[in-house]
Amino acid sequence: MDYILVIPAGHSPVLAQAVEAWRIAPVEVAHNPGELTSITEEKGEPRMLVIGATMPNLVPNVAAMRKRFPSTKIIVAGTLTPEQLREIQADDVVRFPFPVGYRPEEAPVWTPMQAARTVGREETEKPMGKDRVVLVTSAKGGDGKTTVAMQLALWLAKQKVPVVVIDADYAGNTHEWLNVPNPAQSIAAFERDTPFDRAAFEGLLVARNGVKVLPHARVVTPDMLARAIRTAKAFYPVVIVDMHQGLTPQLLVAKDFATHLLIMTTASERRIPSTVQFVDEVKRYDTPAKLRVIVNRVKDEDEVRRVRAALEDYKTPILTLPFQEGLLIDDDPEFVPIAGSKGKDPYPSAFRKMAVRALDWEASKGAERSEAEEVKADKSDTKAAKKPGFFASLFGGGKTKKPKKKGAKR
Repeated sequence: MDYILVIPAGHSPVLAQAVEAWRIAPVEVAHNPGELTSITEEKGEPRMLVIGATMPNLVPNVAAMRKRFPSTKIIVAGTLTPEQLREIQADDVVRFPFPVGYRPEEAPVWTPMQAARTVGREETEKPMGKDRVVLVTSAKGGDGKTTVAMQLALWLAKQKVPVVVIDADYAGNTHEWLNVPNPAQSIAAFERDTPFDRAAFEGLLVARNGVKVLPHARVVTPDMLARAIRTAKAFYPVVIVDMHQGLTPQLLVAKDFATHLLIMTTASERRIPSTVQFVDEVKRYDTPAKLRVIVNRVKDEDEVRRVRAALEDYKTPILTLPFQEGLLIDDDPEFVPIAGSKGKDPYPSAFRKMAVRALDWEASKGAERSEAEEVKADKSDTKAAKKPGFFASLFGGGKTKKPKKKGAKR
C-alpha cells in the first residue's frame, strides 16, 4: 500500500506533522513496536520510512529495518555523529526541522548522505595532499572576498583540482553561490574535537559544479576553524578559507596553516588607509603565508598606482582585477565570467593571471588551458546541455545493540 510510516522517537508528534506537509502519501505513525507490527501487517511494506534520529540503538535498528523492508526508502531525520553517518544504512539523512524546500523525492537540498556518497570507499581513508591553504580576507567588508574565494574554487574545479572552501565568516554566504539556501550541516560540527574520516567530512559539505563548501555557522571559534582546516587539508590539495574581515582571533589561528594570504581591497580613498593598516598589523605576526594584496573592481590605472604608492614600503605583491558589473550581485556560479570564458571579456583573462600569481600556480599543475581548448570545452558543454526480533529493541526496550539575482554581494 502507498503510505509513509513515521517512527518519531523523541520528535513526536512534530515529525509526523512535518512529513504530512509533504503531501506525498498518507502518513501512519508508530510510537512503539506493537503499533509498528500492527500497521505493517495491515498495510504491508511502506513506500517510505521516516525515523527520528533520537531512536535508541539507531544504527543497528535502521539496519534491521533495511533488512525487513528492502524496497522502502529510509530517511533518518535529525543530527548524526560522524560515526553514525558512516555506518547508517539509510537512503538519506537530513536535519530536523527539515531544511526549507526539502522534499525527499525531489532532493532540492544537498544532504549529508548525498555528500558522503560522492566519495568512493577506497578513497575515504586516503589523504590527497597538502599543497595550498589559502586565506581570503580584507580590512573591511564589501571588497569582494567571497566572490574571489568562490571564483578561485571554480577556476580550480574546472581544472579537475579537488578543492574545498571553508566559510569562516559568521555572516557568510558561500553556500548561496551553490544555490543551497539552507545547508543541513556547517562548520559547527567541529565544535568538539571529534576525528573525521573522508566520508564523514564529505557529509558536512554542500557541492555543485565541482565546488565544495563547508558552510558557515553563527559562531566560528578559533578552535573550530583550526579543526576544520586541519581536517580539510588532509583530504584536499587546495583549501580556501573565506575569513571574516579584520585582524580576528580566527585569522591569527588560521594563518599558522596558511600557505597564501590574500587581502582584498578596492582603490577607494576610504578603503586604502584601512588596508594599509591591516597589512601592517598582519606583517607584525610571524606567518609562513605568502602575502598578496588584490585590488578589486579597478576602473583605471590611476587606481592601481594609488594603492601601490600607499603600500610601497611593505614590499607586498599587488594584483588587480578589473571592474565587472555582473559580480556586484549574488549569482549562480554558472554566471561567473570565468566559468564560460571564450576570451571575449577582459575579466576572465585578468582573473586567470591574478590566480596564477596569487597562488603561485605553476603551468605544470594544469593551471592554464590554451584559448583553443577553452573554446572547445565551452562548445562541448553547450552541446551536452542541449541533450535532452528487532522490534523489541526499536524503542529502547531491548538489548540489541541559471542565474538568479538576489542582492548585493559583500
